Amino acid sequence: MATVVALATSSLAVSTAGFAATTSTAGAGGDSSPADAGSVTRASIFGGVGTPVSTHPPASLAEALANPTPGFTSTTIEAAKSTISPNAEARFSITVRDALSGRPVVDEDVNVVVVTGTRWTTSATLWTDEHGAAQIGARLLSTTTVTAVFDGTTALRPSVANATTVTVTSSTGAAGVSGNVSVIPGSTIGARAVYLASPQKGKPYVWGATGPYAFDCSGFSQYIFKQLGRYLPRTAQQQFNATLRVPLSAKQPGDLIFFGTPNNIYHMGIYAGNGYMWAAPQTGDVVKLEPIYTSRYYVGRVL
Repeated sequence: MATVVALATSSLAVSTAGFAATTSTAGAGGDSSPADAGSVTRASIFGGVGTPVSTHPPASLAEALANPTPGFTSTTIEAAKSTISPNAEARFSITVRDALSGRPVVDEDVNVVVVTGTRWTTSATLWTDEHGAAQIGARLLSTTTVTAVFDGTTALRPSVANATTVTVTSSTGAAGVSGNVSVIPGSTIGARAVYLASPQKGKPYVWGATGPYAFDCSGFSQYIFKQLGRYLPRTAQQQFNATLRVPLSAKQPGDLIFFGTPNNIYHMGIYAGNGYMWAAPQTGDVVKLEPIYTSRYYVGRVL
């Protein structure tokens, strides 16, 4: 099948990702038990009825060439609860529709993807039902960000859902106050920005360039977020002024990293997680994933 961006293929253990898709147990009356994300054979849905993992064959090249103008699609994923206790089951609902007509995309593959910093790991591939929907249950051990990717068909374009994050809380004392709670609005498009930034790897830095063949630092971020429906100003300073300030300790993938002082921002990148950022560094260099090279920077969130 045609895919806009290749997903990372590295496996992610439950202990590190905190994501374990539940599977149906034959003859167990609908009971389910946690399983490693890489061993999923049938994902559980609400009510205990299974949604089969896909065994569809990939579309042939001939089929792809036969229809060069596929239609746009829209993919969404929603979590039943945004906050759960450790090892409780989180439930996610995915819907794929024709973006223009709203008709459901029926009996097609949709990938459930766990987002961890710079890595996007497919944990299961489901089929959509007659409503264009698929569901999956998972036991989470830590706060986890999940999205859905529809790879597309010969007649339908691929689409990526806005990522959804389920916060796994922990008690912090006798008062019973839950941890991992922030009054700062979370990023709804940050993970998608990181996803879209990676295919630009290797394109040259050119001062004043805004893509798609070359970029400067702020032209790069402007180009990425424009694809997500967010229109950032042109310069790094203007983007600093236009985004929500976030503490360094609260940064999330997709947040903007700014270097300089509040009135003199001279460089920026897109945070990718794990201390790295996607950036167009300087003349003679190319777009690449690199470490945040100093502890003195500011974080801006695009809402």
